[in-house]
Amino acid sequence: MSLRTLSFLASIAFCLQPNVASRADDSLPQVQSSEHLIATELDQHATDIRAVDRRFLDAQDRLEKSYIQERKSLRETLMRRLNKRKKAHTEDGDLDIAVAIRDHIERIEATKIVPPNQKSTHAIGSQPAGAPAILGTWRWNNGVDIENLVNGQTNGAGTWRLIDPKKQTYEFRWKRIPPDRVTLSPNGRVLEGTKAHDPSFRVWAVRID
Repeated sequence: MSLRTLSFLASIAFCLQPNVASRADDSLPQVQSSEHLIATELDQHATDIRAVDRRFLDAQDRLEKSYIQERKSLRETLMRRLNKRKKAHTEDGDLDIAVAIRDHIERIEATKIVPPNQKSTHAIGSQPAGAPAILGTWRWNNGVDIENLVNGQTNGAGTWRLIDPKKQTYEFRWKRIPPDRVTLSPNGRVLEGTKAHDPSFRVWAVRID
């Protein structure tokens, strides 16, 4: 092979090298562009999640404020009615009834209004094995929250006892007012019945823990 031929081949090889580098460089922007697109989509997804979370929290805040306001309105209505009844019984000389109504008023006014906690709701099936189905905190129809403890005690001055295991009927005795006789609903969420001495006087309670 002559020197002239070798020089010609070398020049061809030299000319081909930039083309290979150019093709490698051409493929690099495509890879970077794809990675950038994925990163952008992930960032947008995170932004969208934060926006949804914010709307949820704002809606929850509005709902809780609405709930508390409605509860306050219900309480004010009940207070007006109870005060009216207390005044009427006082004027009639029924002081025992008037005192009992006053105690109801004081307990209701001392109760803090809080939205129910959905995360901690549970039915009978979630109770520990052998635990009475009514253990926990209940909100009675007079707005007072009572926690039923073991051994038939409550966190107040009352007591409870099971009087009909088949029907899941319980009797609650209070310090200043007549006892209640209530039956537990099948889902374990509601106690409903009447005053033990007056079947026409309805009472109920709902589980809040």
